Amino acid sequence: MKRQGEVLSRTQIASEVWDMNFDSDTNVVDVAVKRLRAKVDAPFGRKLISTIRSVGYSLSLDA
Repeated sequence: MKRQGEVLSRTQIASEVWDMNFDSDTNVVDVAVKRLRAKVDAPFGRKLISTIRSVGYSLSLDA
């Protein structure tokens, strides 16, 4: 929520959320985003989490 509207790479998300070095061969961030979407996007008509292809993810409340 602090970085709302910004596009964050998987590396940035892993570093800020879990304070870990990101291994590009793992999909830990993708799995976490999928679970988060199931909780905050799926039950509602308004989607907050956007995938920015080949870059990362973005969270926006202005959708």
